[in-house]
Amino acid sequence: MSDTTLAPGTGPWGPGEITVTGATGTVGAAVAAELASLGHRPRLVTRPSSEAAVPAGAQRVPADLGDTGAVRHALRGSRALLLLTPLAPGQGHWQAELVGAAKAAGVERVVKISALGADPSSTVSVHREHGRAERALRASGLSHASLRPNAFMQNALQWRASIARRGTIELPMGGARVSMIDARDIAAVAVHALLEPERVDGEVELTGPEALSYAEIAAHLSDGTGGEVRYVDVDPQVSAANMRAAGVPEWAIEARLGLYGTIRAGEAERVSSEVRRITGREPCRFPEFVARAGAALRSGT
Repeated sequence: MSDTTLAPGTGPWGPGEITVTGATGTVGAAVAAELASLGHRPRLVTRPSSEAAVPAGAQRVPADLGDTGAVRHALRGSRALLLLTPLAPGQGHWQAELVGAAKAAGVERVVKISALGADPSSTVSVHREHGRAERALRASGLSHASLRPNAFMQNALQWRASIARRGTIELPMGGARVSMIDARDIAAVAVHALLEPERVDGEVELTGPEALSYAEIAAHLSDGTGGEVRYVDVDPQVSAANMRAAGVPEWAIEARLGLYGTIRAGEAERVSSEVRRITGREPCRFPEFVARAGAALRSGT
């Protein structure tokens, strides 16, 4: 395995020439921290109302991503962009608008955080929206990479209440397997994609190192939390009712059920070697993630 460790100053961009959207989220924050540690002084686009801390050496740029003028102003002087926005209705349209704003501002390189299965004609809303944004990015003529990660290991934190109350994970996955990936590995690949355009280009599928069933995931959670955790397969409509009871909006329920359906159909079990190829290190295994996140998983909140 070749050494692909990044050194300070790596890449064609100068200090302050990389902009990161979604900079306070799980992946974006990790990308921002790594870029700052390498001396790139990244520009971090955050909501004007955000009070989230930013890494030392980074620059906060307040802007509403729905305001094209504000986005163009935020991108002024940037040459590379990490395109990452929260899951929301019309995400594909928003991101296509951001690609246009980036091109108008003189950005040369865009790295998009997409999703495994992205396809503009997909019946799954998440995949369709990401596919539409990818299509706009390809049409822009800009240098780009679309990183397509599988389900995040961090999604396990959403099961904390169920684990604490009933010792269960209740999802409509049947016996399907999924090659979940640690968000830190996605961030590491994104940093390489920003700084080494010649090595990371086009559409790149990112997964964890192995595909696990949800029964196996529950067993690892049992080992890591010190309490018994069982996987309980439920009907999709029961899952939808549980989400409604928890206050999840209808568009988000539709999005999640669509993703659950792809997992149940076996579309999330393939394993990619791209994390290893690009970063030069082994991707995180789920038991390692559980060991690192044990306290949070046990908290129940």
